[in-house]
Amino acid sequence: MVAVLTTAVIMPNIQQRVDSHRQANIVYKITQATNNMKNLGLLGKFNSTDEFADELVKHLKITKRCDANNIAECWPSSTVRTSEGEEYEVSKAKTGKQLGFKNRTSDNVGLVLADGASIIMTYDTDSEGLDVGDELSSIGINLPVGGGYEEMLEYTTNTTGALAFVMDVNGGKGPNSETIGTKYYDIRNLNGAHFSTGCGGTEVDGKCIVQLSSYSPINCSDSANSKYCGNASGYSNDYWAGANKACQDLGMELPSSGALKSLCQNSKDVLGITSGFFWSSTEQTKNIAYTVSFSSCRANYAGYKTNSSEKAVCVGN
Repeated sequence: MVAVLTTAVIMPNIQQRVDSHRQANIVYKITQATNNMKNLGLLGKFNSTDEFADELVKHLKITKRCDANNIAECWPSSTVRTSEGEEYEVSKAKTGKQLGFKNRTSDNVGLVLADGASIIMTYDTDSEGLDVGDELSSIGINLPVGGGYEEMLEYTTNTTGALAFVMDVNGGKGPNSETIGTKYYDIRNLNGAHFSTGCGGTEVDGKCIVQLSSYSPINCSDSANSKYCGNASGYSNDYWAGANKACQDLGMELPSSGALKSLCQNSKDVLGITSGFFWSSTEQTKNIAYTVSFSSCRANYAGYKTNSSEKAVCVGN
């Protein structure tokens, strides 16, 4: 019995140490890349996380890169357990707001490193970066190594100050959970990133409004897609249904034509949208859905669901 109890205590301690050193190794590799960028004068100001990643991957060995619309493809599990103990769908982590940074609306980028480590990152576009002549300083962080002990590991520098990301340190083996309370699990972070349900767009009158940067049509002749297709006639390239699905994937919805018209009339300047036709959830026939022009704020019913030029905004709490 003593041996069994001792093993039960030792194993979690060993796992904490292993996970912490894996965390340090992942961040160290990223830091080597950003240090190199700084030394070459390439760590200036970036206008988006995607733009930052364009340069980062030139200095880092990766096997896969994922944009915001396919972010879950760079993560080893479809869901995670958040620090609040709630289940969260990784596919929803599209912007910095979904990593806990309220003012970051830039799309996230997912990377799989050459060693198999998975990260989802956000970049602070307000950062001016570092110049070649700026001083490079190491930053040590205490990480748990088991038995209630911590170890100071100096594995990052000030070149990662504008960067934040979540990482899975054991390749999805589980428990696929962030730190809960004082207990560390296998999802760790750099600079406080964490999976969050925060608004990934603009808050208007207590609602979250997200303009889709892109979306894909879906096949409405497939019964598996019926919840997105409304009164569809069975189009195999239904863009209206694709926009509907993209919003539902965010836990949001397409607004009705009335709600969309009101949004245009009252908040288009806040949203920064002044033109374009946007899908509403309101159907006129099985082939046509109403759209709203953000130039005139008028509703139109000429939106054939196979049209690929219509834009979309999603609305949620």
